[in-house]
Amino acid sequence: MYQVAGIACDPVQYLIAGMQVDPKAFYFPNVAYFSGTSKEHAQEEFVREHVLCHIIAGELRFTDAEKDTIGKPGETILFRRNLLLKCEKRPTPEGGPFKIVYFVLEKEFLQQYALKHGLKRTGIHTDHKPILFIDPKPALKGLIQSIYPYVEAGGFFSEAMIQHKLVEAILALQEQDEQLEHWLFDFPQQGKIDLQDFMQRNYMFNVPMTKFAELTGRSLSTFQRDFHRIFGMNATRWLLKRRLNAAYDALASGNKMPVDIYLDLGFEDIAHFSRSFKNEFGFSPSQLTAKTRKAV
Repeated sequence: MYQVAGIACDPVQYLIAGMQVDPKAFYFPNVAYFSGTSKEHAQEEFVREHVLCHIIAGELRFTDAEKDTIGKPGETILFRRNLLLKCEKRPTPEGGPFKIVYFVLEKEFLQQYALKHGLKRTGIHTDHKPILFIDPKPALKGLIQSIYPYVEAGGFFSEAMIQHKLVEAILALQEQDEQLEHWLFDFPQQGKIDLQDFMQRNYMFNVPMTKFAELTGRSLSTFQRDFHRIFGMNATRWLLKRRLNAAYDALASGNKMPVDIYLDLGFEDIAHFSRSFKNEFGFSPSQLTAKTRKAV
């Protein structure tokens, strides 16, 4: 059970929920092909493991703490473990299905591989970011293309073939860029990180408080205690105020409507957003929008 880019909770249930799915779509442990109609809105994701994906058709829109990015057909992307993302699968402009291939490289699998092949953590610094767009060299291109015959035939992978494909993915990435070895096989112990900086960059993700605690290297009780000491209020109240202030700024710019922003800022529905906004500022989001546009 994983939560990876495009696969959350139970992978099969997530992919099928609310979608028309190609019967050839499949999910095997750590190797996946998906073809289907995108949901309307982006989904909250926690990328627990390294994920290598290749977009065949349509677009993959994803938002991390830094920016909003769109992956296009033919692009190959590597996501680092322990990422918070909002992901949206978009069909083609002509209405054709979104298609993507995934390889999930679990930490335990990589550790076993490193032990078997005598790889040691070098501590070498890499400039690679948590999300990498890759121009595939022959080995990686061949790995991706090797999945297509299974898709066309509606075939299934054996357990041995799954393991083979995952090892092939490691070898292809090592050939792709020697620094990727340090990126893939970095197994640091999660320690406390700067809580204020992390929360300011990730406030828009609507994930459980336990997940914020985990990602900042704290138990839930330590997280709550540190949070109150730094921000002067509990995390639930601070998150609401931070999201509402961001909403105010977005609506005051005159370029956004309430329906355009509430999900991106971590609100579950428009009614909750509107009610919370009015309680905080004394007027509704639509009233602010109307005032801003009238002034322009």
